[in-house]
Amino acid sequence: MQELFRQNRKMGKPPLRWLVRKNGLPFASFLFCPDKTHKTAVLRNRSKRILRELVRKYNSVMPVGYDCALLVQVGFAKLSKEDREVLFLSALKQFP
Repeated sequence: MQELFRQNRKMGKPPLRWLVRKNGLPFASFLFCPDKTHKTAVLRNRSKRILRELVRKYNSVMPVGYDCALLVQVGFAKLSKEDREVLFLSALKQFP
């Protein structure tokens, strides 16, 4: 996963950023990374739960063969459900 942070393509805009890198495998892998603006474990875990739900919901439209890191700021969890989906899908449209 360290290679993902060294050699990647960035997509999206704050509060949700994607880092993607080809992995050459027949599946995609995901890493959920709340940043340091999340002051407590409760906030970090909530953001990760929200991201996992979005990835499960839109798994069928995601390309395979990539490592993906989803970086979120604390403001992401405070958005409405519809706004989070719009932000997620707008970043997904930029996918290589």
